[in-house]
Amino acid sequence: MSTKPKSNLIDQSLTQAYKDFFSDIAELAIDSTLKKIVTEEELLRELPIIKWMVAGNKIKNSIQNAHFLKKYASFIGQISADHITTEDVHLLKEDALSAYDFEKIIDNTLIYIDRYHDELKAKLLGQLFFETFVSYRFTVDEYNSLMFSIESIHPFEGLPRLKAFYELKLQMDEALNDKDKRKIWTQMARLGYQPLAMSGLLNLPIGGSYVGSLGGASINEIGIKFYRYVVQKVID
Repeated sequence: MSTKPKSNLIDQSLTQAYKDFFSDIAELAIDSTLKKIVTEEELLRELPIIKWMVAGNKIKNSIQNAHFLKKYASFIGQISADHITTEDVHLLKEDALSAYDFEKIIDNTLIYIDRYHDELKAKLLGQLFFETFVSYRFTVDEYNSLMFSIESIHPFEGLPRLKAFYELKLQMDEALNDKDKRKIWTQMARLGYQPLAMSGLLNLPIGGSYVGSLGGASINEIGIKFYRYVVQKVID
């Protein structure tokens, strides 16, 4: 497979004009974002990955487009020039692009950004992108799976609940005896898992209680990895 990049996501994210634009709208309210979109219409029309949104038409003064661009700004902020070096970009082109259909990955990434509830989820995806394609902490399969996981996390209760599961798992690993472990398991079993039920980040109860789980949910390996390398770096 050719190593020639099929998408300009990284290249365009490193240009100062686009960086300034997205840095600005990430901090603006929707009404101010709408005005800036109109002012910078020609600049946006030159950004290759935005062309799918405008589909050959003028960018409309709409809430939908403004909301997408604010989410995209949060995403791209995690993989900006301050975050990715020139060498990183070179490796991304020569390594990741040689092994995967990167154009399809970017298409799916944009679809998920559009579907996400808010900018925070887009920011999580940006960090996941960095950790996958620059730091190589996640596989491409994990990236594709976690895009759905991010969408499925409850927008208000999900991340605090994931943090609670993660911290109890750390306590469990440090527990010195069975009594302490069972106490921690009891706390974990009492945590409601509904805000994360469809995320794939938890081991869910399979019916009834059984030794070691007391019938509750627990964070799984991909959930631990996601919290440690994505959530903590975005939230903390």
